[in-house]
Amino acid sequence: MDKATKQSALNAHSWVGVFLSALLFLVCLSGTIAVFHLEFERWEQPHIPEFESVDEGAVDKAMESFLAEHPEETDHLFVVFPTSGIPRLVVENDHAAYFADAQGNLLEKEDVPFTQMLVDLHLYLNLPHSWGMILVSALGAIICTLIITGVIAHKRMAKDAFKLRRGGNGQQSQIDLHNRFGLWAAPFHLVIAVTGTYFGLAGIVLVIVAQLHYGGDQDAVINQVFTPDPVLVPQEGRPALGKAIAQMETIAPENPLIFVTVHEVNKPEQFIEIYAQVPGRLIYGEAYRFDTAGNYLGTAGYDDGTWGKQLLWAVYRMHFGDFAGMPSKVLYFVLGIMLTMLCVSGMEIWLSKKAHPVLATRLWYCTVWGSVSALALTAIADMFIASSLTAVFWGIMVLNVALTVALKQLTKPVWLIISGISVLLLLVIYGAVNGENVLSIASLQLNIPMLAYVIWSILRGNTLLKREALLTSAQTELKQTESKQAESKQTGKTSKAPSKSNNSQVSGDTQSPLV
Repeated sequence: MDKATKQSALNAHSWVGVFLSALLFLVCLSGTIAVFHLEFERWEQPHIPEFESVDEGAVDKAMESFLAEHPEETDHLFVVFPTSGIPRLVVENDHAAYFADAQGNLLEKEDVPFTQMLVDLHLYLNLPHSWGMILVSALGAIICTLIITGVIAHKRMAKDAFKLRRGGNGQQSQIDLHNRFGLWAAPFHLVIAVTGTYFGLAGIVLVIVAQLHYGGDQDAVINQVFTPDPVLVPQEGRPALGKAIAQMETIAPENPLIFVTVHEVNKPEQFIEIYAQVPGRLIYGEAYRFDTAGNYLGTAGYDDGTWGKQLLWAVYRMHFGDFAGMPSKVLYFVLGIMLTMLCVSGMEIWLSKKAHPVLATRLWYCTVWGSVSALALTAIADMFIASSLTAVFWGIMVLNVALTVALKQLTKPVWLIISGISVLLLLVIYGAVNGENVLSIASLQLNIPMLAYVIWSILRGNTLLKREALLTSAQTELKQTESKQAESKQTGKTSKAPSKSNNSQVSGDTQSPLV
């Protein structure tokens, strides 16, 4: 590829990244954390009983108790099984959700506002869902652009694949690290970007495909992807959930159950649909259908459907890494950190080339490390107040910006330490609020990584502060040395040239005899 093309790609890569850096960073950071959204749901209510299995009798009992307390009209009923990825039993309708124990006794309401805020930040940037989804999907398309232009801009891709230079002012090593992260993880980042783009643009794609192939009939397209509801004789009575669940041991004994949905509740079209994972497959799951009396009707055909249908049903697991248990989630978390650091290092490289404009640099680090602090403080607020966590998070972000503009001391290491202290404060308050439950698996699986972040961020921040102090001291000494040298040169020049007064005195002494 010629030099001009590479330079054009580099220019496009740089300017697109700079103008959208803050939004890209927030989407990538929240997405990386949201890989563990199910774990955060458990973390928010660590005292809820957890178990690996539940029998159909307990499910029926839990649903009966729930319906007795919530008889309001609803289109759907749901039961989430403890084999769904979160080892708890949940019964819900379109308006409320409650936990139940292994015996089917109804417990307390499911309440996970922080997790919902975090997921909304990733999916919609906390904007109204329709507009937010379009914006985030557009950012996904932009990440695709950044990946492609970044690869094209590589001058010696094969030769520099493992190159990491050290020393100097650190700019070269930062560029190398940015390039290595971008190159090594490019396939993963492309998958994340494409699947993320799909979530928001699916509606647009639906309209285009309907116009091109189905005469504008969008329902026909939907029925190709999402199997249409079964046509049944009018149904009556309470759905026989227990009977339907019991049959799954024969129909698909190896498939862990995810959840069951009752569609069109109390209507003639009512039917039961049980979703179950398919081991060894990327699809979200297969749907097994039953009538109201619990008689098996067949599957929706997601497991053995056309390749296009299977691909679309794999998008969720491909995007969130939820296909091989905790190992795949940890892998996605690490690769997500790499994508987030690409946003950070790319902006730092640009700032370095612009000689680190003071305010812009401080505001960037306020965005990066201040957002971590804002998330921690928002999680703390969730334990004490019932107001909108979205308002709390963005209020803290605005406050961070105002403080950064007002206080010159809020540099990168200071913000890094602030983020660590904020997370430490979260852990301390979380322990005080949840007592002995802080030692449960639901708590420890997130608290231990957060504690590791606290240690790293505070140590790293202190290291950078010491470097700043040494640099400031060296610059001060250099200025003093230069000042002394300048004074010394000035003194030398003065001693060599007689002053005006001396010249006048000599002239006067010479003339006095003549007078």
